[in-house]
Order: sequence, then structure tokens, then C-alpha cells
Amino acid sequence: MMFKRLVLAFLLVPLVELVLLVVMAHFIGWIWTIALTMASSLLGAYLATRSWHSWWARVRDEWSREGFPVHRLGEGAILVTAMAFMVTPGPLTGILGILFTMPAIRERVSRLLVRWASDRLLTHFWR
Repeated sequence: MMFKRLVLAFLLVPLVELVLLVVMAHFIGWIWTIALTMASSLLGAYLATRSWHSWWARVRDEWSREGFPVHRLGEGAILVTAMAFMVTPGPLTGILGILFTMPAIRERVSRLLVRWASDRLLTHFWR
């Protein structure tokens, strides 16, 4: 079941990206579409790098005071995802990557991710 979802995502996301690029190019032209795509990737890469450094500093600080901060692992996973989205050219992944670098959104998504993962583990191992 998971394999089917991944295949669907790997087929659907590039198709959506392509449609969005064509629609954007229709309204603003190809030059501006390419320029906006490159600018969003550069901005996202800068924000992701900056967010990663601040996240890592927070992890080191909490680690020295309280021990390993397991609750920060979800945020790290979201940041790695944001960085992967920044490498992928396109408006959809660019917007998602930039959103995932914002601390408030990243923390909310991280909480949802951790809750989902813990529910899946609990139901899988303790039925």
C-alpha cells in the first residue's frame, strides 16, 4: 500500500509542477516563470540553511542541559524535507520548502508527524 502511494506521489507531483509552470508562464511569461522559480529556490535554500543552523544550535543547547532532545527529531526531518524541496525546481515544492523553513509551521507539522508516527508504531506493535 505504501509503495503505491509513493509511486502515485512521484508521478503526481512532477505533473502538478509542470501544469503550474505552464499556467504561470501563460500569465506572466516564461522568462518571469523561470526567474521566479530560481529565486524561490535560492531563497528557500538560504532559509533552509539558516533554519538548519538555528535548529542544530537549539538541539546542542538542549542536549547539554537536558540530554538528547528526541522531540526535536521531527523538526529535523521537516527541515531535511524542506531542503529536498528546495533542490526540486517548481512552484509547488518551492512554496512547501519555504513554508517548512518557518519555525511556527515547522513545529506544527513536526507535532503532527510525531503524533502520526507514534500512533502508527503503537498500533503496529501493540494491537
